[in-house]
Amino acid sequence: MSDFIQHLQINYSSLRKSEKKIADYLQQHAQERLDFSITELARRLEVSETTVSRFCRVIGLRGFQDLKLSMAASLNTVEEFKNIPPAIKEDDSTPEIGRKLSESLAGSIAKTQQSLNIEDMDKAIEAIAKARQIYIYGIGGSAVIAQAAHHLFTKAGLNCVVYTDGYMQTVSASMLKPKMVAVGVSNTGITKHVVDAVKIAAKKGAVTIGLTSDRDSALAQASKICLATPVEYMDTPLYGGAIDAKVCQLYLVDLLYLGVLFKLGKPLKRNLKTTAYALGTYYNPIGMQL
Repeated sequence: MSDFIQHLQINYSSLRKSEKKIADYLQQHAQERLDFSITELARRLEVSETTVSRFCRVIGLRGFQDLKLSMAASLNTVEEFKNIPPAIKEDDSTPEIGRKLSESLAGSIAKTQQSLNIEDMDKAIEAIAKARQIYIYGIGGSAVIAQAAHHLFTKAGLNCVVYTDGYMQTVSASMLKPKMVAVGVSNTGITKHVVDAVKIAAKKGAVTIGLTSDRDSALAQASKICLATPVEYMDTPLYGGAIDAKVCQLYLVDLLYLGVLFKLGKPLKRNLKTTAYALGTYYNPIGMQL
C-alpha cells in the first residue's frame, strides 16, 4: 500500500460524506493515473468541482494537480513514456512518429483555441499594452515559455524583464507597483516560487496573469487573469512535462504578442524595424551590403 493511500485512510473519518466518495474512488483506482480533469472527476462522482478542491485541501494538498501528482507517485510501476502522445509507439518508424506527433500537436492547439476564454485573453492584451513594465516568471520547463515571451515583447520595444529563479522572482515582485504586469508561467499551476511571486505582485497592485493548464490551481487562483490550456500535465522522467503543453503555451504567448502588436500599432512596428536594423549588423558583422 502506498504512503498516499495510507494517508487517505488515516484522514478518512474526518471527511464529509461527499469527500468520502472521492477518497473511495481514489482507493479503488489506486493503480491508475488521474488522466482527466477536475470537471470529469466531479462528473463521474456526481459532486461539485468545489467539493473536489476542498477535498484536496482537507488532505493537505494544494489543488487538483497536486492530487494527480500524488496519485502518479503512488503507482507501483513507472510509466516512463506516459507523456508522449498515446498514438506514438516505441516501434514506430521516424516518419510515423513525425506524422503522429504533428497530428497530436495540431489537435492540442485546436483544443486550446476552442476552449480559450476570449474575454480573459482580451483583458491580458489590454493590460500588457498599457503596462509601464512587464515581469515574467517561470521555472524549469516553464522558464522556456517565459523566456520566449520576454524575447517577443522586448524585440517589440516593451519594457519587459524575465526571472527564472525563485529568489529574484520574490525580490522583483516586491517592487512592483500599479500599472505594472506580472505574468506567472507554470503548467501545473503549483510551482511555489512562481505562485508566491504572483501573490506578492497582486498585493502591490500589479495586474497578474497566470499561464497554466489548471484553472483550479494555486496560480490560477492567485492571478487576476488566467489563460489556460486544456492539456493535462503528466510528470514523468522523459520530459518532466507533456510535449503538447509547451506547444500550447507558446501558442498563447504568440497570441498575446500579436494582440498587443496590433493594438499598439505604429509605435511597435517602428520598434520592430529598429531592432531588425540592429540585428542586421549582428548577423552581418563584416559589413556586407544587406
